Amino acid sequence: MSTPPSQPSAHSPVTILAVDDDHAVLGFLEQSLRMAGYNVLLADSGWNAIEVYENSTERVHLLLTDVIMPDLTGPVVAERLRSRQPDLRVLFISGFHDADLVQRFVMRKGFTLLPKPFTMDGLLRVVEESLSSVPGGPG
Repeated sequence: MSTPPSQPSAHSPVTILAVDDDHAVLGFLEQSLRMAGYNVLLADSGWNAIEVYENSTERVHLLLTDVIMPDLTGPVVAERLRSRQPDLRVLFISGFHDADLVQRFVMRKGFTLLPKPFTMDGLLRVVEESLSSVPGGPG
């Protein structure tokens, strides 16, 4: 089976913008994704994510963001970035397991949610699935 064009390769690496207000989680994401060969941009808040995205010289292929953050929620960040880049893939992570919140913000729009805690293997599997799928939901 051939590798989908969005998958990382020596010639065109995939860039992931990882966003989480928990620095331990952000460090885990960075280490796991870099070890798998992805370029990683980091942000520790929603506003910081938008700033990092706007200042990046690299094309961002995947937004990997926490759902609940103190300044802007992950879904708000996703909507703002997808209004600029409609083909941006989005993967949400959350340790908050409120079914109503998940329904309202994530599943209703067709995005993928990876519940915390997760393993490196689980993270990488879902990241690969997200990169090879059609971007979730309408922008």
